[in-house]
Amino acid sequence: MDMVHKMSCVDNTPTDVVYTCDDCGRRVVVGKREPRLVVLDRGDIDARHVGGTGGLELLVSAATP
Repeated sequence: MDMVHKMSCVDNTPTDVVYTCDDCGRRVVVGKREPRLVVLDRGDIDARHVGGTGGLELLVSAATP
């Protein structure tokens, strides 16, 4: 069974949105104007992270090399 962690929006600027996971401390920045995802803190890389705000929905999956 997948572990699902909910990410909450902690900062929303005209260019970026910052999400944090209360369960494991994962933090990511999502670009609004330029599509990008920057992971600031990895947190639990085995958990599936979901969340959203307004018209933006976020589903973060780990890439496997």
